[in-house]
Amino acid sequence: MNSTRRVEDPRRFYFLWNDWTWWAWTLTAILLTIGLLGSPLAFVVAMAVTLIQSIALLVREKNVLAFSVLLRLAYFILLGICYVPSMRWLYWLPMVGTFALVIFGYCLLARVLSLFPWNRQEPFSLDLINRTFLSRPDLSRLTRPSNTSSCAGGLCTIETQVAPQTPSPN
Repeated sequence: MNSTRRVEDPRRFYFLWNDWTWWAWTLTAILLTIGLLGSPLAFVVAMAVTLIQSIALLVREKNVLAFSVLLRLAYFILLGICYVPSMRWLYWLPMVGTFALVIFGYCLLARVLSLFPWNRQEPFSLDLINRTFLSRPDLSRLTRPSNTSSCAGGLCTIETQVAPQTPSPN
């Protein structure tokens, strides 16, 4: 029996009732839904919620390059691009993605950002792409206490979203 086997987080859903960032993302997803149902003011409020989250995390992290801050700034830019009247149909993408985060813990944007050269410590490869997009989120991968509230209980950290590289058998 292999004693180094990794134990995966058994949860299928990630409702984090005690986490303010989870509530902020949930509110944002609801606002995007309301906007897509015909109330464009909801898009503006969703952008405001995202900007407030960005500022709160910038104050906490004291670093604009912190992954939690960059993630929200990228999300804010995405919402701004979608706000252009001819692009508003694209709001379905962040809406579905944000619901995927608050329900299943899967953060597509964090996974995409993790592939940028300054966010990864291994060479770009097909294995990295597969692990990045096809692995389940896993809270047991959290390694530093400061990650625990960076995004909905730490769900948007690279360590939680992207499966670690497994050593090749020799």
